[in-house]
Amino acid sequence: MKAFINDFSGFCNLGKNPKEILSNLAVQTNSIHKKTIRGKKFALAEIEETEDLSLFRDLPSHFHSRTNWILAQALLPMKESINKAISKYGQDRIAVVIGTTTSAVEENLKNLATTDSETFTKRNTLSNPSAFVAHIFGLKGLNFGISSACTSGGKALISAKELCDKNLCDAVICGGVDSLNTLTLFGFDSLEILSDTESLPFSKNRNGVNLGEGAGVFLLSPQESLIEFKGYGSNNDAFHITKPDESCRTQTEMLQNALEMAHLLPKDIDYINLHGTGTLANDKMEAKLLHSLFDATLCSSTKSAMGHTLGAAGALEAVVCLECLRQSAQEGVATLPIHRFDNAFDETLPQIALIQTAQKKKICNALSLSFAFGGDNCALIFGV
Repeated sequence: MKAFINDFSGFCNLGKNPKEILSNLAVQTNSIHKKTIRGKKFALAEIEETEDLSLFRDLPSHFHSRTNWILAQALLPMKESINKAISKYGQDRIAVVIGTTTSAVEENLKNLATTDSETFTKRNTLSNPSAFVAHIFGLKGLNFGISSACTSGGKALISAKELCDKNLCDAVICGGVDSLNTLTLFGFDSLEILSDTESLPFSKNRNGVNLGEGAGVFLLSPQESLIEFKGYGSNNDAFHITKPDESCRTQTEMLQNALEMAHLLPKDIDYINLHGTGTLANDKMEAKLLHSLFDATLCSSTKSAMGHTLGAAGALEAVVCLECLRQSAQEGVATLPIHRFDNAFDETLPQIALIQTAQKKKICNALSLSFAFGGDNCALIFGV
């Protein structure tokens, strides 16, 4: 069954909606800022807007979290579309699938001594953001969370399509969300892969990854609209707990499956949003993978601007692809995201077509890649 993106939205350090986000990705503005947390400095892509706590005034306390506040900001522009879907399909036939890795872990950490066990458990569950969405829209259908590390947001879209394919619902609110928190920051710091300056994926001067926060959300259904979710690939090689398999065997298989489902050839893809974390292990694997299938396809990593948003990354980066497609369909061409770079490509890597200067291009098919700890792999293909 075909699946379409009936509406989509995003919220992160670069903007409150997809148009703002793409506009800021097309210029070389500094969006990574340093912040001291527990005596240690981090270079972060943090949302600077202050949380509006009035959002939670009438909600159960276990929904009170920065993660859910970020998710709500992304959902606001889609409120009308979601309400129309509810009127059309009913509250029982709209599912919710949200990917996350953090849920409300920071709030539980701050209130460990004073939180009762029931609230603690409900707030900490990885289905908390999906339950939050179902609650605020009064939905009674399926709702669940996905937590597969950095592929979570992408795999929420895959699950949404599969729910529709199996006629378990008529539409799905799906996506990914994560917020910056102490546990994640110091966890990544212990792996010694965080950069203390702006991340430089595929540069010989790379120094690691910057963490960020945000949300990407979608309304998906079989109802035909401008952008089709044409295909996906998903597998897990279980190669290593943190390091990708540099042979690219399972990643190549995943991409071939996605292309086959979309009825496309590699040459049909016009733009690729890379996982592009700026770690040596990811850069080596991803450059090899792309060179073997898409060596001339324009591509960029957006993580040096919006940071690595973990459970939200696959969703937010899909939002970037969708905005390129929407802009191209409506205006003839799209302004593509620049790969923020120091023009010092790591020459030990296979060559790939990184977008290093502002350019406009007609985009008909876009691919978004995500790779995660534990060997999890995800590819999403969208087209007009």
